[in-house]
Amino acid sequence: MQKSIILILSLVISLAISAQEIERSKSNLPKISEALSVLDDATGWVLQDNGSWLSEKNKILLYSSEQNLSADPLQKLGRQNFNKMELREVLIGDEQYIVLITEYADGYFEFPELRQNFQKTENAHYIVFKATKLNAIIAHMSIFNEPLAINLDVFCSDNIIDFDQKLLTTQIAYNILRVAKMEEPSKFTMILAVMPTIVNGEKLFRFRYINLFNQESIYQKYLLPANKDRLFESSYFEVPYQKFVDFIRAPKIQQIDFNLLNPISFNDFYQRGALRFERNNFEAALADFRSALNLKPDTENWHIYALMGSTLHELKNYSAAIRAFEKALILKPKANNQYQNWIRNYYNIGLSYLISGNKKEACIYFHRAKTSGLQDEAALKVIKKNCRGKFKVKN
Repeated sequence: MQKSIILILSLVISLAISAQEIERSKSNLPKISEALSVLDDATGWVLQDNGSWLSEKNKILLYSSEQNLSADPLQKLGRQNFNKMELREVLIGDEQYIVLITEYADGYFEFPELRQNFQKTENAHYIVFKATKLNAIIAHMSIFNEPLAINLDVFCSDNIIDFDQKLLTTQIAYNILRVAKMEEPSKFTMILAVMPTIVNGEKLFRFRYINLFNQESIYQKYLLPANKDRLFESSYFEVPYQKFVDFIRAPKIQQIDFNLLNPISFNDFYQRGALRFERNNFEAALADFRSALNLKPDTENWHIYALMGSTLHELKNYSAAIRAFEKALILKPKANNQYQNWIRNYYNIGLSYLISGNKKEACIYFHRAKTSGLQDEAALKVIKKNCRGKFKVKN
C-alpha cells in the first residue's frame, strides 16, 4: 500500500512527506536511511620522505617514496583509500545519529612470507555518531586556512571484511541495537580534521579521518590548539569546496529546543510526535499527540489534528483518522499562507475513505479539495483517476 497522507507543516517543524511504500518490520532494529550524500572522488596527498608531495585519486599513499614505487599490491593500497564515503541517518531512541560508511579496498597474501597469492577484499568501515557533531563542521565552513579537529565521540563502529552490500545496513543496525542495550562507551572513536582553503584561486576542502582507541590520552593530542597546524602537514584528502559542503550538509539536523527524553509541555509532545511521525514511528507519535492534547484540549492548532489523522491513517484506523482530519478542518487558520496545507485535510479524508473501500464518499471529499483550490498535481491525478463515471461529483 502506498503512503497516502501528504502533509506539509511549517509551524514548528517543516515536514514534507511524499508517497512511499509503508514497511513495518516486526523487529525492533533501528531503521537506517538510504544514503543522504555520497563522496566518491577525492585527491589524496602525502608528503614523502624525499620531500616531494605525491597525489592519487581516492588514496593517500605511503610516506616512503621507495615503497610507493614498489609493485607490492598491499603497499599500493596506501595508508588510506576509499571507493566511496556516504552519510546516512538513524534514530536511536528519539535522538538523531549519523552513520558514516567508508567502503575501501584491502587484501592479504595467502603466503605472507613469500608475498605471494594476493587476495583482494572489499571492506566497509562505519561509525555512528550524534548528528549535532556536524554543526561544528558547518559553522567552520567559511573559515579558510584554519584547521579544525573534532572528536566525533563514536557511539559504535566496526570494520566488515568482504562485506555484502545487501546485508550492510542490517549488520550496522544489529550492532547499534547491541551497543544501545549494553550502554557501554565505544572502544574506538574518530577524529575528523577539516580545513577550507584556497589554492591558485580555487576553493577546496581538505579533510582527514583518524581512527583511534577511545582513550583521552591517545586522542587528545589531535585536539590541542597547539597542534592544529600539524593536522595537514603531511597528508590529507582534498575535494572541491562545494562538493564537501554538499556532502556534509545533506543530513537535516534536528534543531531541538527541549529535552527529547522528557517532554513536559504541549509543544514538546507535539514536536516529538512530529519527529516520530516523520520517521514512521507511528505508535509512539500517536501517544505523543494524545499527551499534547491532554495538556491542552482546547488548542486551536489544526496541525496537530492533521498529523494525528495522518498517523491514524498509517495505523489503518481510518475512521479515527477521518475524525481527526474533520477536527483540523473545524480549526480553519486565519493566515493565508497556511490555506493550501489546511485544505489538504479534505483530500486526506478522501484518501482514508478510498483506502477503506468507500469510493463514493471519497470522491465527495476529493471534490471539496479540488473546488477549494488544491494545487498539488499528484493529488489531482489521484482525484481524476478515481472520480469519474458513476463516481464523478457534479458541481
